[in-house]
Parts: sequence; C-alpha cells; structure tokens
Amino acid sequence: MPRRSAIERSGIAAIAATGIPVAAPLSSPSSTARGPASGSVLTGIDLVLAPLCGITDAIFRRICLQHGADMVVTEMISSDALTRNKGPIRAMRKLRTAEGPLAVQIFGADPQRMGSAAEILSALAPRFIDLNFGCPVRKVVRSNGGAAVLRNLGLLSRICRTVVRKSRVPVSAKIRSGWDKSTSEGLLEVARVIEDSGVSVITVHARTKMQAFSGSAEWCLIEAVKKSVSIPVIGNGDVRCPGDYVTMRGRTGCDAVMIGRAAIGNPWIFAGIDAYRKGIDFVPPTPRERIEILRGQLRESVGEYGSYLGIISTRRISAAYLRHLPGARNLRGKLMSLDCLADIEKALDQYLEKNNF
Repeated sequence: MPRRSAIERSGIAAIAATGIPVAAPLSSPSSTARGPASGSVLTGIDLVLAPLCGITDAIFRRICLQHGADMVVTEMISSDALTRNKGPIRAMRKLRTAEGPLAVQIFGADPQRMGSAAEILSALAPRFIDLNFGCPVRKVVRSNGGAAVLRNLGLLSRICRTVVRKSRVPVSAKIRSGWDKSTSEGLLEVARVIEDSGVSVITVHARTKMQAFSGSAEWCLIEAVKKSVSIPVIGNGDVRCPGDYVTMRGRTGCDAVMIGRAAIGNPWIFAGIDAYRKGIDFVPPTPRERIEILRGQLRESVGEYGSYLGIISTRRISAAYLRHLPGARNLRGKLMSLDCLADIEKALDQYLEKNNF
C-alpha cells in the first residue's frame, strides 16, 4: 500500500480521536484505476438527495432519509481547506455517517489534495466519496474547481485516478452536461474519461455550467451517457413530482434519480415518489405537520450551531416549508426578521391557532 502523507496520517488520526469508526481499506489496493462491479454499487439506492450548499446539513439530510430518500449527499467540502488546516477536521464530526447511506462530496483542482481529502474522509466509511465537477459558482470555478474541471480532460482523469487510488470506499462523480452548451460528443468524452479512471457511478445534472439552475434540463443527455458507459448513471434535473420521476427513469434508463431544489422545505417529495412506485396512496402532510417538522429542524439547528447561526442558516428553508400554506405570507415575512427561537415558535403557534390547524 502506498505510503500515506503527513496530511493523510494527521487527518485519519483526528478522525480516530473523535471515536468515529474508521473504515478498512478496500481489498487489493493498487495504483491502477478500479471500481466495483456496476451490478452492486447502487444496491438499495433509487432516490438521492442532492448536495445543496447551506441546505443539506446533517439535520436536513436525516429528515430526508426519514421521509424516503435512499441516500443523501453532503454539502461540498473543499479539499484545499480540508488538507491545509484542522478546522474542517473538527467539522467532520458532524458528518454523521451513521445517519444512513451517505455520500461525502469534495471539490478542488489539485489531484494530490483531492486524493488526500478522499483518504481522510473515506476513513469515515461513507457509501461514496463524490467528486464535484458540476458546481457553477464563480468562486469555485475561478480556482479551476467544480465545473471548470470539465474543460481539462487530463486534469479530470488525474483527479479521478488519484481519488480512486486513495479512497477506501467507491467513488462517484457529479458532472454538468457541458460548459456553455450541451453536446453529446463532449459530454460522452467526459463520461468515458471518468469511467476509464475507475469511478463507480456518474451523476449527470443535465444543464450546462452557464445555465446554472435556469432553463430546462436536457434529459436526452442523461440517456446518451447511460448508453455510452457500463457503470451506473444517476439522473438529476427538473424532477419535482412522482410523474417527473417516472418519466425520467423511463426516458433515460438511469439507475437512480437525484433530487435537489424540489426537496427544499419539501422532504415529503421522497415519500410521495416512494408511494407512487409502490402503487399505494400518498397522504400529503397537513399544515400542522409541515409546521412541526420546521419547528423540529429549527430547534436542532439552534442546538447544533447556536441561536444566531442556527436561525440565520435556516431562513431559506423555513420560507420553503411555508410556501404553499394558506395565509402564510405574513408569517414568512416575520420569520425572516426574527432572531430568537422562542419568538419564532410563538409566531408559528399563533399561525396554527389563527387558522385552526
């Protein structure tokens, strides 16, 4: 087995010091690319919560797992930050791999630092180490990370091969359909480079970097990738209801479906799809049930991050929980200004009482 760097040794030692179980290395590690057989790597995984910065913390991931998600993905972690200082090592205690099937996502443009980050994080025994090659945010792209890697196939290959060699668990990669325009030729070349590097699963967000989250996802490109590679493909983009799930699966042949923005404030989307595919009735949450899930998330966030940060960090998702509730416009506005948990809970109770929920 290759000798670990000082960064990797200190990172794994920090994990061990937290008491979190450390995963054993995959059998027969070597310098060549490798990956599990495609028939088993996604066993039991059909519905996946996408990584969403500022949204998919451990609290919301657990809520989604409780409501039918088969696997959840962390907010992206900077490989540079993880391997340069100890702050992110302490934050890793909050990843909670025991919460359920979890993929830990990393980003960066340095193959060695990406490999070191993968070795450190894979010691936590997540289901996958996920490589972010799709983030369109300017700050990430400017440092040649995220979607920028798609423009350099040599760098893409080096990152994938290094991470696959270093990781103790299977590796997945999330990509966009292109940089500024989608072409099946360019996308398929990217997908084949990733597969040839030993990555076990590809997730395709069927929008370009320049689209970000605008426009429509081109599901035909997910189908094209599925037909061109032998590893499993997860489809992502514009799945907002059970009908979308069925259509994406049928039209693209993808092995699983990833849902992002449609789950914000709506973890029940997973339960609804699960009920639909099982042929049973789904009973939507009542307004009181929505409020109580929001209340529980707020309490946990305050307990985890402290009063101020816990409330500020949940404002976006709080508004989403209330979006379709009758007469909740004023309540949404009020929650955007309150910074005390007791005052927020009082406002929620007043809303429930006023509307007889």
